[in-house]
Amino acid sequence: MPVESQLKREIFTFKQDVVMPKQLETQISASFDQYFKFQNKRKTKRHIRGTARIAVVLCGIMLFGGAVYGAERLWAVTYGSTGIEVIVHSDYTESNEYGEHVKLLVEDIQTKLAVNESAFLYVSLPEGGYDLFKVNRPQLFSDIESWKVATEPITGALAVPGSLPEGYHFTGAMSDSQLGIIDNSWVKKYTNVLSKRVKPGEDYAWIKSFNTPNRIAKTVSPQLIYEGPRGKSDAIVVKYTPSGLEAQLTANFAAATTVEEMKVGSLDALYIVNKEAYGNPNNYYAYIQWIELGETNGWNILHEVSTESPEVSKETLLKVAEGLR
Repeated sequence: MPVESQLKREIFTFKQDVVMPKQLETQISASFDQYFKFQNKRKTKRHIRGTARIAVVLCGIMLFGGAVYGAERLWAVTYGSTGIEVIVHSDYTESNEYGEHVKLLVEDIQTKLAVNESAFLYVSLPEGGYDLFKVNRPQLFSDIESWKVATEPITGALAVPGSLPEGYHFTGAMSDSQLGIIDNSWVKKYTNVLSKRVKPGEDYAWIKSFNTPNRIAKTVSPQLIYEGPRGKSDAIVVKYTPSGLEAQLTANFAAATTVEEMKVGSLDALYIVNKEAYGNPNNYYAYIQWIELGETNGWNILHEVSTESPEVSKETLLKVAEGLR
């Protein structure tokens, strides 16, 4: 079967399972047709180059064993050759017991890591399948200037909040996220290793990362932490993640998640609320996410302004996002 016919069949099958905004469906179809018209004009045989796909793994974002299934809704925003894609699965939920189990595993692994060291955690799901997490032990900072000295040689200059909602103030920073970025190329490698190391009677296994350290590979997500009038209970985190110029950032969510398209200044963004997020007492994780295109250093920056408190409104998060200078 010709490559074009095979891809058209796969796209058709994908569309049967996924409901996507009409604008996105039209854009995908137009891009597909434009690509093959261009190839046919050249009358040359070329391999379709796969774009590197990175899964951003946070509290409540699941890999589902690397497979997308039962998708109910798909949202995507693009910025030139890069973009963000969010998929919500209507037939997948997460129990509080499982979330607490994973949280305790992550905390235990972090005690066994040196500062800026990483590990991979494999956890079998009760109903089949698995989750794969990258666990980091980040360096902690008490002032922004020290944080900049450590992070900006990796990320380039970062925009920090120049204005904050009333009652908010800086309380700390980290060199990386506690749950980190997993490149899809690593999933098979670590899954093969760790699935064979699960001991009888247990549902997990972990191993220290044997990849290039995060700081060298630029697979880092440095963070700034701001507490509000109620202290830690309404904290807001600003996170920065370098990404390749053509990286497609994909997140898979369980059913209790809502996604809304919005603007941060003139840039398209997504507002995501996950009400089954584990790792915090509220089972809640909300964030605004968008990409700032790099101009000179060959990297884009994925920005995220988040909270684990249902008391923090979208408008409050947006004020922090639009105050980055």
